[in-house]
Amino acid sequence: MQRKNYSNIDIKGQKFGRLTALKKVDGTKSQWLFMCDCGKEIQLSYSRLLSGQLSCGCLAKEQRKEFAKSLKTHGDSNTKLYRKYKSMLQRCYNPKSKNYKRYGGRGINVCDEWKNSYIAFKNWALSTGYDPTKDGRKEQSIDRIDNNGNYCPENCKWSTALEQQKNRDITKLYPYKDKMYSASEFADIFNISNKSFVYRRLDKQQSLDFILEEWNKIHNVPNDLIEVKDFAKAHNVHEGTVKRWIRQGKLNGEKIGRKWFVKKGEWKEVNNG
Repeated sequence: MQRKNYSNIDIKGQKFGRLTALKKVDGTKSQWLFMCDCGKEIQLSYSRLLSGQLSCGCLAKEQRKEFAKSLKTHGDSNTKLYRKYKSMLQRCYNPKSKNYKRYGGRGINVCDEWKNSYIAFKNWALSTGYDPTKDGRKEQSIDRIDNNGNYCPENCKWSTALEQQKNRDITKLYPYKDKMYSASEFADIFNISNKSFVYRRLDKQQSLDFILEEWNKIHNVPNDLIEVKDFAKAHNVHEGTVKRWIRQGKLNGEKIGRKWFVKKGEWKEVNNG
């Protein structure tokens, strides 16, 4: 991509946020001298303005002071409730948050009343049953009633992890042999010890039949199979070569979970080339 040329742009006298352009810096292509409203002069390139710089740095300092002041005002910066509050804001407004895609990325927002005031959020929390003394599985987290709705008083309640799990189980049922099961219930009944194994595959639209078959394959490998690494060692060949032979049908084997297997006693005349 061709780099943009800002050398011929004249911005003298123009204002960008708190910065007023004074003059172009001699001997440079796009460097300008600015006067900030706070009285400090600063030299910046035009591209820095386009990236959003609006002051000499004093604006960011003021914002940090305001944030620190807000912490001192409510005195809850080290509490569970405040961490839940900040986490809610992060997943709705910070694109770098690991959960942003499921919340802010889907258009989920926090109402202005809570977004602008932790105290308003705290007052709502304490008036709707939030108990800061609960811990472990009994610890409460904020739960939206409508999963597609915003964080606001009329769409939120407090639930324990167990209650949230039950809610998911009740609302999401999946068919297996003419019966309906929740993901958690299915895992318990069919001895799938890792429930996330079920949840992840249901998210990929895989059926319970397929999930159970895959689990049994991975955790109950038939006795007539041998791992590729052992087969390769026994026959002095590279593991990658054995896998290629399986894919080409030159060896009788299959991939189960993340591992490759070959039928015991299997050894055909194969062409290495």
